[in-house]
Amino acid sequence: MARTVPRLIAFTDTTRVASALMFERFGALAESAQPGEVLFVLRDYALPIRERLALAERLAQLSARTGQRFGVAERADLARALGADAFHLPQTGLSAADARGYLGPNVLLSRGAHDPRAPVEAELDALLLSPIFDARKGRPALGVAALERARAAHPEQSWFGLGAVGAGNAAACLSAGAAGVAVIGAALEADPGPLLAALGILRG
Repeated sequence: MARTVPRLIAFTDTTRVASALMFERFGALAESAQPGEVLFVLRDYALPIRERLALAERLAQLSARTGQRFGVAERADLARALGADAFHLPQTGLSAADARGYLGPNVLLSRGAHDPRAPVEAELDALLLSPIFDARKGRPALGVAALERARAAHPEQSWFGLGAVGAGNAAACLSAGAAGVAVIGAALEADPGPLLAALGILRG
């Protein structure tokens, strides 16, 4: 399973819901999805490091128990210490080549992207293009056509749609050439079935 991309990337965000509810929803999502198709990534950048570490350990345990995958965003040291399957690089400060050298050949590396035609680091396994459906932080929505442009410009890379992606529009990302989608709020829905069905990974 090393360095194969999942269909769904779900980021943590305890500013939206309490951690207890988040893990309840993540558990339902993980158990309802085909094994290996969900990557849970520790985000929560603002948490104190001890709380973030505790959250990461719980996330790693959930992923292992359900046959899914575990990743860390921003902190390569945490990813290495916890034996993460994946690492999501920060926007600046750490190159993919440095991350690869530090974390080894088997860790899936991803980074966010906002321009489908911008240069891409060869060491990356996945790029999360955003915002796709809703404007965010002053950036206009790119639309699914941006995923088509990204695939045309960099066909060797796995592209993911990020930004207001949910059950109703996830399939459109796949049709535009995305390898999968990345979500925050959609991973917290009480019923994960519609999203997983739209992505073709609902456990039978």
